[in-house]
Order: sequence, then structure tokens, then C-alpha cells
Amino acid sequence: MTETPSDRDEKTETDLTDDVTPDVSEELYFRSTDEECAATLYHPDDPGENETPCVVMGNGFSLTRHDGVPRFAERFAEAGIAALSFDFRHLGDSDGEPRQLIDYQRQREDFDAAIEFTRTLEGIDDDRIAAWGYSFSGGHVLPVAADDDRLEAVISMFPMLDGLGFVREYGLGNNVRYVAAAARAAIGRRLIRMAVTGPPGSRAVLNHAEAEPGFDAVCAEDSRWRNEFLAKPSQLIAEIRPVREASSVRCPVLFCLGTEDTMVPLGAIERAADGAPESELRRYPIGHFDGFLDAFEDVVDDQLDFLDTHLSSTAPA
Repeated sequence: MTETPSDRDEKTETDLTDDVTPDVSEELYFRSTDEECAATLYHPDDPGENETPCVVMGNGFSLTRHDGVPRFAERFAEAGIAALSFDFRHLGDSDGEPRQLIDYQRQREDFDAAIEFTRTLEGIDDDRIAAWGYSFSGGHVLPVAADDDRLEAVISMFPMLDGLGFVREYGLGNNVRYVAAAARAAIGRRLIRMAVTGPPGSRAVLNHAEAEPGFDAVCAEDSRWRNEFLAKPSQLIAEIRPVREASSVRCPVLFCLGTEDTMVPLGAIERAADGAPESELRRYPIGHFDGFLDAFEDVVDDQLDFLDTHLSSTAPA
């Protein structure tokens, strides 16, 4: 049965489902502006008596919190670090109409709200919070961290940091179609509707060779991911450039770069790592989705080392 917002108002951070094991993970809601976002909190196996650090996790373009992210969140929890993953508004189990709207400004607001919500949770050390983003939200974490002096660390995993570079390197043909669709949508005062992914040459916005099989591989069996999205005509891809925020991030940042990644501009990741005051850049000979797949162990081990250094109770303030 689908819950309505009024049903949710009767709950206080309650379960979305009845089959979740409370001592491992729990399903929560938090409010972003005037709507509710769905989240999953992964608890450490043995939190002990002290408050634990927490990683707040946002997924890639159009993906939900159930797609790929749980594998990282569960490993963080096994290592004693809580993790809170969430669905952006308009996607997955979160509120927001119309469905499938990708609004990068609203998504950054959701990330801010998720972090503030995490700081209120019992058992979480509100001074030891990290932001984790993959692909599209790997870009979000830079402006979010630039505006939040309390964040202790950031992980930007195979991030999309420069929409202009994306258009130049990979998506010129698609960008022409996108701009044309934006013009038609603006005239008709409606949103742009496109497929997220498809085979090379298709009209999907992500039609790189690794895109369609990558989405198929990371999406969970019960995922609410849909191969379509809506976008505002005013939000052109080339204007989304979080790389410019890197120099304003004061906390440590771990950038993960796949040298075989054809989905995002790699030069932008290198520039961001050079520009951030305190950063690490880890390179992997893999594609955009492989951090969730065959290369998972290498990538998660590096992230755990980074988090252990910067979120431990003895880490310098």
C-alpha cells in the first residue's frame, strides 16, 4: 500500500517497511524545505557506548538509495561508522511532484537537509559527519561542503564536476538535442523529458558504451529507478560546474577517479583535487560503475582508510 504524506505525519522517524532489522538499519524520513525525503540509516555492528561518526550518502544521476550505495554503507557500518543514504526529492521513495525531476539546486538543498537531520540523530556524533557523493552527487558534495564549516570530510567518487567539459568531451550531439528540447519546453512552459540511458547513438542523455550496462548492473532488483527524467529548461548541463567550488572546501576531500571512465570529464577531477586546500586523489584503472562492482574492495578500502583518518575520535579538529 502506498503511503500518503498524511500517513507519514503520524510517524516519528518510523520504518517504511516491517522487515527491516532495527539493529542493522532503519528507514527514516526527514524534511527538506516543505517535503519529505526517505532515508536509510545503517548502524555499526557494535557502536559501543560512545557516539559514532556518520557518512551522509547521495547517489548518482536519477539513481535511488537502494542502487549500489548499500554495499558501501554496510561496509562503513561494519567498520564502526554509521551511514545515512537518502533519496533526493522527486525520486525513489521521497516526496516531490512531478516524479523524476532532476533539479540540481533542489538536490543540494536535500543534501544540506540530510546532513542537518543526521546531526540530530541519537547516537551520532554531530561533530564527526562526512559527505559522500557518487557521480552527479559527487559534484553536489563540493558546494555543500563549501557552505558547511562543520563537515569533517568529503568523498567525491567518480564525480561529474564540469557540465561544460562533459558537453565538450562526450555529449555535443546530445547537448544539441538537449538545448533544442529545452527551447521547445521553454516555449511551451513545460519540463524537458528524456531517457536517462540507452545504447550508443540513442537519444538518451547518457548513451556512452558503459552507461546502459552500468545502470543495469548497479540497480537493485526492487529499485524504483526509472529510465526517464525531467529537467528544467533553465538548467542547462553546461552551466553545472561544481569544480569551481573545490577551492572553497576547507575539510579534507578524497577524490576517486577511474582512468577508464567515459561518463565524466577526468580533467575536472584533477583540477578539483589540485584546487582543494586539503585533498587526496586516488586513481583506479576502471570505468564509471566499476567501484560498485569488480573494483569494490579496492575502492572501499581506500575510503575506509580516509574516513578512519579524518573521522576517528583522535583526528585533529
